[in-house]
Parts: sequence; structure tokens; C-alpha cells
Amino acid sequence: MDSGESSQTPKSHVRNPEGKNQHKDCPPKNDPRITQFLYEYQRREIFDKREISRLLLSEHGIKMSESSVARRRRSLGIYASGVTTRQLPDNVKRQLVLNQMAKDPTKKLGPRMIKQLIARETGIHLTRDYIRNEMLVQDPLGFTSRDTSLKRTQQESILQ
Repeated sequence: MDSGESSQTPKSHVRNPEGKNQHKDCPPKNDPRITQFLYEYQRREIFDKREISRLLLSEHGIKMSESSVARRRRSLGIYASGVTTRQLPDNVKRQLVLNQMAKDPTKKLGPRMIKQLIARETGIHLTRDYIRNEMLVQDPLGFTSRDTSLKRTQQESILQ
């Protein structure tokens, strides 16, 4: 090595220290605005990555591909109701449903409304099927007293 070069290689060589690449419009991974927007879409029950990508562009002028949206959601732990329902322990899911049922002493709320209330208050999205099955187990009489087919026949008789 008589050319005067050092025999040691640099410890870290970053080819692109600013992180600028061909995706100049896509915000960096640690952008807090994106995190805020993704949580907002979760609260509004918008889970489709295509829809989120489209909304980010139209509402905020942020261009982000569908795959980038999916990666960001995954890194933040934001999932739709099916994944959340599978991952949560049974006692936690059951307690969420029971808490909402306790707030409805007249037993008028159905699974869809219970689902929306749980999501609004806790940010946790459970499947409607799970909520329905849990309501049937916990209070079968209250569930049948709310039978929608009875209401339909009563409404039809009133209209005639």
C-alpha cells in the first residue's frame, strides 16, 4: 500500500445521508403529521389502503403509495377489526362489549352501534360478528327482545 491509502475502511458510509430518493413527494417515516392522519382515518373507520392513499392526496396534498400506507399502518400497529379481534385477549374483548352493554339499560343498541361506540371511546375496532356473538352469550333475552324482524312487521302493519 504505497499509494498512501489508509488500510482501515470507514466505519459507516451512508450513500444518501439526507434520505432523498426518487420518492420526493412521500414524507419521511418519522413525520408526525402522517401518524396523526392515519389515526384519524382509523377513528373514521377508513381501513382501505387505496382509499387512505387517495384521501391523503386530496385532503392534505400528500402523495403516498398504497404499499407505503400499509407499511406505515403496520409499523404504528393500526389494524382493521379482523386483526384486532384476533389479537386481543378474550377477557379484554368481552369487557369492552360488557361495558357498552352496561351503558344501555334499555337494551336497544345492536351490535353495529355497540361496535361504533367501542371504536369511538377506545379506538379499538372489533368485528360486528364477535360483538353479536358476545351479546347473545351475555344477554340472550335482551338480544331477542330487540329483534328487528318484529319491528319490521309492526311497521308494515302500521303502513297498511
